[in-house]
Amino acid sequence: MRTGESAPAELRRGFRRARAGSTALLLALFAIGFFQRFAPATFAEPIGAAFGVSAAQLGLFAAGNFWVYTVMQVPVGLLIDRYGTRMVVAVGGAVTSAGTLLLAAAPGFGVAAAGPLLVGLGTSGIFVGLLKSNATWFPERHYGVVTGVTMFVGNLGSIFAEGPSALLLTAFTWRSIFLVVGLLAAATTVLVLVVVRDSPEEAGYPDVLPRPAAPAPAGGSRRLRSALASRQVWLVFFAVIGTNGTFYAFSGLWGVPLLRDGFGLSNAAASAYTTIGLVVYGCGNVLLGVLSDRLGRRRPVILVCSASAVLGWAGFAFLPWSPGWSAVVLYALVGLAGAQVVPAFAAVKESTAPSAAATALGVVNVGAFLASGVIQPVFGWILDARPGSPEASSHPVLADYRWALIVPLVLSAAGLCCALGVRETFRRGPDH
Repeated sequence: MRTGESAPAELRRGFRRARAGSTALLLALFAIGFFQRFAPATFAEPIGAAFGVSAAQLGLFAAGNFWVYTVMQVPVGLLIDRYGTRMVVAVGGAVTSAGTLLLAAAPGFGVAAAGPLLVGLGTSGIFVGLLKSNATWFPERHYGVVTGVTMFVGNLGSIFAEGPSALLLTAFTWRSIFLVVGLLAAATTVLVLVVVRDSPEEAGYPDVLPRPAAPAPAGGSRRLRSALASRQVWLVFFAVIGTNGTFYAFSGLWGVPLLRDGFGLSNAAASAYTTIGLVVYGCGNVLLGVLSDRLGRRRPVILVCSASAVLGWAGFAFLPWSPGWSAVVLYALVGLAGAQVVPAFAAVKESTAPSAAATALGVVNVGAFLASGVIQPVFGWILDARPGSPEASSHPVLADYRWALIVPLVLSAAGLCCALGVRETFRRGPDH
């Protein structure tokens, strides 16, 4: 039986085409999900004005996506392990499209708020499904790099949600932009059903990518118990809260209003700084994936990212920073911290049985989105309380934001403490 490089060249080329097609479509839906997650930062002003909502209400509106996404992470991990990536992601893409189109056409805030809930439900399975697909279609030794590239491409959606979308808002309404995004999600979903395959074997290439024999799949409850019983999973869970969770919450909503309200920047100028953070995050995903694979270690990279988060949030909360280089450094620090997701997910995958990989990754992914879903409305409530501004002020001031920024600082410090306990896993087998 031919395997790997001994397979005929034509067979290998067909395999690569099938892999590229599946991966590209999953990445496209992943990028659309990232756009939805970070769009509130840029669209907060026009959406808030359209529906006349407070900062706390806006925080709840944006957090709806994160809440549903968080609740669904473990169930979709179980569903993907049971039914495969293609079907779960296709259903998710259809729901994502419906939620986006609902938001675009919403006549009032109540209906509009249902949009992010549906989007959170729809996108909940895309990331875990993509990680599962990567583990199935790519060699084990390249997992860190492939995950880094995955996050980079997905992050293009969040970058588009910031600076480029701010420019589009000068020519188009927010409703028309979301209408186009919803239609793109629908078209991509149809292509996923037609093109994507769950494995090389299903695509007709059983012998191209050699793998050890897979164990018999465990039941859903057994997979979940295995993930929840892992100390490594929980340490990474809390580490990710301090890095990805805080960064997603900030860049997804409050990163632009901070500069707009605190320093008087325009929406477009403020979004340039969040774009910088997202570019660092995207590039960091690739570079840290390569670095982690080259070093043959996950733990040091995880620790550096956790420390970067603490430094960044401490700077935002306490240093006398302002728009310019100091702001660039702080946005870049928290963006770099968010790139911890690559070595963190690799550490989880490498310490988990293959049959439970998607479930364990789903559990850890809960950390980032649980934190984001809590931080965004809490941030808004603190701003509405305005402990540092006069009662007559029409909007929050920098002192109010400094109070709110203590929340991600505390979470990042706790995450660093947990990261210290993460064990090295590179090139080790499952601890079962």
